[in-house]
Amino acid sequence: MTKRFHCKLWADEARINPFFKSLWTRRGVVAVFLLAFSVGCKTTDTKEKPAKPDKEASTLRLHMEENDVGMGVGSVEVFRSQPTKMTVQKTAFVDEGEITKATVVDSQHGGHLIQIEYTRRGKMALQMATAPHPGRRVAVWSRWTEGRWLAAPVVQRGIDDGVFVFTPDCSRAEAERIVRGLNNVAIKLENQAKPKKPKTEGKGKKTKPTEEQEMFK
Repeated sequence: MTKRFHCKLWADEARINPFFKSLWTRRGVVAVFLLAFSVGCKTTDTKEKPAKPDKEASTLRLHMEENDVGMGVGSVEVFRSQPTKMTVQKTAFVDEGEITKATVVDSQHGGHLIQIEYTRRGKMALQMATAPHPGRRVAVWSRWTEGRWLAAPVVQRGIDDGVFVFTPDCSRAEAERIVRGLNNVAIKLENQAKPKKPKTEGKGKKTKPTEEQEMFK
């Protein structure tokens, strides 16, 4: 092998290794999970094949509203029926990597809500972001089969219990799909215990007939 080829391999490895190392971060694991999901949806005839429910994935990012315009902030539009523009921090203060459980719950007014429970680290991030900013809004971004700004609830007080509840700008079916994907990611990251498969008694098992059954068929 020539010296020139050795150098090329070393240069390629230097570029590739940091990429693979980044995949071990919590967000990297989620990215790989989503990439595997998207690749698995494609078939040879370019038609998208729906993923199995336990293979679906979703993201959920919380961005704090920002009053000042400058570096690190951007303009977003929330609510499709009555579009509302707001300025938020581009970096999410907590994401789906810290979710332990997601649930669709019924609203007292007849609609539906999404309830998110966070890990201890996510709980701290939620408290630190909301406590100093009562009156500001939290912009909620999610990607499932599409990406959309889902909500912008106003911070009433610091959220110190690690539970974030909001009314999503989506149908109940979409909410259930988002929640299902978030729980799959939580299981993948071991933030949530993997559900046990129900036992099927007697399925696929053949019992040997008794001598009497063989004699008198």
